[in-house]
Amino acid sequence: MNDSPNLNRYFGGFARALSSRRYRIYWTGQLGHMQGIWFYRIAAGWLMFDLTHSPAWLGAIGFAMTIPILLISPIAGAIGDRIGHLRMAIIALSCGLPVMATIMVVTWAGLMTPVLLIVLFGVLTTFVAFEYPGRQSLVPSLVAPEHLSEAMALNWSAFNTAAFTGPLLAGLLLSLGGASLSFAAVVLTYAIMLQALLRLRSKADPPARSLNFSELTADLFEGFRYTGAHRLIPLVLALHVASNVLLRPYIDLMPGIAETVFAEGLSALATLLAASGVGAVIVAGVMTFMAGRFDLIRTLIVCALAAAAAVLLFANTTNLWIGAALVAALGGLLTAIGIASSTLIQKSVDDAYRGRVVSILLALYIGGPSLGTLGVGWLSEFVGFQTALGAAAVLSAVMTFALMRSTIKQGT
Repeated sequence: MNDSPNLNRYFGGFARALSSRRYRIYWTGQLGHMQGIWFYRIAAGWLMFDLTHSPAWLGAIGFAMTIPILLISPIAGAIGDRIGHLRMAIIALSCGLPVMATIMVVTWAGLMTPVLLIVLFGVLTTFVAFEYPGRQSLVPSLVAPEHLSEAMALNWSAFNTAAFTGPLLAGLLLSLGGASLSFAAVVLTYAIMLQALLRLRSKADPPARSLNFSELTADLFEGFRYTGAHRLIPLVLALHVASNVLLRPYIDLMPGIAETVFAEGLSALATLLAASGVGAVIVAGVMTFMAGRFDLIRTLIVCALAAAAAVLLFANTTNLWIGAALVAALGGLLTAIGIASSTLIQKSVDDAYRGRVVSILLALYIGGPSLGTLGVGWLSEFVGFQTALGAAAVLSAVMTFALMRSTIKQGT
């Protein structure tokens, strides 16, 4: 694909990002992989709730699917900076594939239990904690520096296109063959992503450095020091805590919300998750096409406040279509937060620290909500989903207001 004036005119940031052949290989592989992530998140939540009918167990599986990312990703980032990000992603995917196949077989055989489901997804997500930082740290090496904003936005477009199509396809797979068919589809998407990464090995990672424990530990702490001392990165990470940890748990808790709040089960689940995906896809598309035209700091703060308001309103309705409209807005707002924050960090971080800083961002974005899911799920056992979500929204708004005042005082 040539970076021609006509393509730029009609396709804007999409054309500029996809002008790189290596990025096209990566992005097309990611399209399939992102579908698989939604397949297993929805199927695992549905299976857990079907086995237990418990909000606490539903929160527990969400916790198991993300907490390893929160705990392990910073270590993985330090390892990736030493052995190469592509090499680490390939190894992690190769290890995760047989685990996903085991989950599929055990479910198909009717042997799955709540505890076993948590254990297996905990193991799978341990490998994901290495794959995600490695894969996301590749992006700046796949495109020209002047096209990084477009590539980061297009990355989010892939994720959020899956957020629309993934729930629809997951609902279809669940209705046709249950969780086992959904998990079989995940195995296929893992293979697609692994094949794409293997094709990128024509430009190999630099020679791996040793993984001496003391040196790796020093790298890890140096990464935290660099992150904390940076002028911009701590603000971005704090806004991630305020929005993603407190607001994004609505996704993992949606199977229970669909059944208990809207009383329509699988059809309500598909409607709500698809609505969230529609909002996310629209916003991701707009921000990709218009990359470079947004004040990213202002976007972060405004969208974080608006997302808290959307969750608070969602927590006060039992009308499915009003709920779907609010979830669509929420999906778009959280997407804007993700695009703005990841672009800011990728543009401002030094290459020597990229894997470590990106891993911290991913730990908070993917692993952080597990803490929120566990907390909101546990609280929902006592006060119900709606009250628990409302409380999280209020706390998120308070934190964002405090960060906004701090930003104004510092003149960031």
